[in-house]
Amino acid sequence: MSSNEIGSISLDDFLNQYLYYLRDRVTSLEAEKSTLEVKSAVFADLDSKLEALQDAAERLSQTGTSSIFRSKTVSSSDETILTAIASGSATEGSHTVFVTQLARAHSVVSNRYDQDATTLSSSNSGTKTFSITVGDDTYDVSVTISSGDTNETVLTKIATAINDATDGAVVASCVLDTPTTCKLSITSGSTGTAGKMTFTDTDGLLGILGVTNASQATDTVGGYIYADLGNNELDAKLTVDGINVVSSSNVVENVIEGMTLTLLAEQETGDSPITLTTSIDVEGIKSEIEDFLSAYNDAFNYLVAKTSVDGTTYERGILSGDYPYITLRTNMRQVMNAFVSSSSYSALSQIGISSTRSGSFSVSDSDTLEEAISQDPEALEELFAGTDGIATSLVSLLDGYTSPGGTISSSRNAVSSKIDLLEDSIDREQEYIRVREKTLRDQFAALQEALYALQMSQAVANSYSSLLGM
Repeated sequence: MSSNEIGSISLDDFLNQYLYYLRDRVTSLEAEKSTLEVKSAVFADLDSKLEALQDAAERLSQTGTSSIFRSKTVSSSDETILTAIASGSATEGSHTVFVTQLARAHSVVSNRYDQDATTLSSSNSGTKTFSITVGDDTYDVSVTISSGDTNETVLTKIATAINDATDGAVVASCVLDTPTTCKLSITSGSTGTAGKMTFTDTDGLLGILGVTNASQATDTVGGYIYADLGNNELDAKLTVDGINVVSSSNVVENVIEGMTLTLLAEQETGDSPITLTTSIDVEGIKSEIEDFLSAYNDAFNYLVAKTSVDGTTYERGILSGDYPYITLRTNMRQVMNAFVSSSSYSALSQIGISSTRSGSFSVSDSDTLEEAISQDPEALEELFAGTDGIATSLVSLLDGYTSPGGTISSSRNAVSSKIDLLEDSIDREQEYIRVREKTLRDQFAALQEALYALQMSQAVANSYSSLLGM
């Protein structure tokens, strides 16, 4: 029998029981760490929900032309011709618009060339330069034409050089207009007279191509496709409430105060003008209020779940002992139930919004809410965005929790510090257990060796005694 087998069972049992006792401390520390990690995750979730609520409340707390409650919607009698959007500064009412001409980009093309021929490179090889001016910006273009380049290659090189030099201010391409021929197309990146291009043909290359011809292009001869000929040919032309309007863009801003028009198609002589009707955006405002209530319920119900004690099981929410969050739950509910003195609507219940016993809020009477939005949006704005308004007060309350350095940030930092300390303690305990286990095993091994030696000595002594007849 080896020395390791002598008494090994009882010694191992004793050692394992002792190590289990030591590891119980680590288990306790790990359980505490796990609880703190859950708490940290709860703080992160709560922060996210409160920020979402704060964002929704901030949208409702805006005043003046930025106020949600002054939002307008615009309907067009023909959205294939014209669409429009309105800001809070737009007035309710109707306007007529007739679209005579859409804004166009200045566009020119070259003469037509056989794709595979070398007509251009045979007489224009070398480096050629020219410049293009759009508005106040001038772009210098340089292109190198090699002898033997096909016409398609030459036009492609010129197009690439223009695109590289102008970075979108001018768009050029080699167009294969038939299976065997090609043209160079050059178009301004901006519509209207403001985007008109002016060419400086330093080495005469553009003139050779026919790009700078003063006449309109044909199938074979270069010239302009769309150009400014002195009568706003590149600009949008429309009539608004009988007034002629010219615009460099098809997106026309503030020709009607607070409105942006988007022109989509031209009308023919004899067509009826388009009618634009501006009104309070009842559905949009209602949707914003519903989004706010949804965000509130999500945050409030989560907070209740984490700060309450179950009346039946007595199970405690993880934040049930955290006074700042119990207070927040109470204060949030007080804000939503508060009476607002600055508005003729003094409470949410007066606009069709009610609460449950649990503290959630919802639109219980859509007709009442829609009537309040359409008939007295100013009073509705005061209810939410006044100095003591519900959204204003809620934003102020939540800011103390969600802002950098606020209550949640401080709580998360405190939990994180505790977790770090626990991890250090766990590492120290585990190292102590490792060292202690090794020491004890070494001691037990030495004890077993001594016990084995003693047993062997006793066996030898017993043998001698037998031999001597003792």
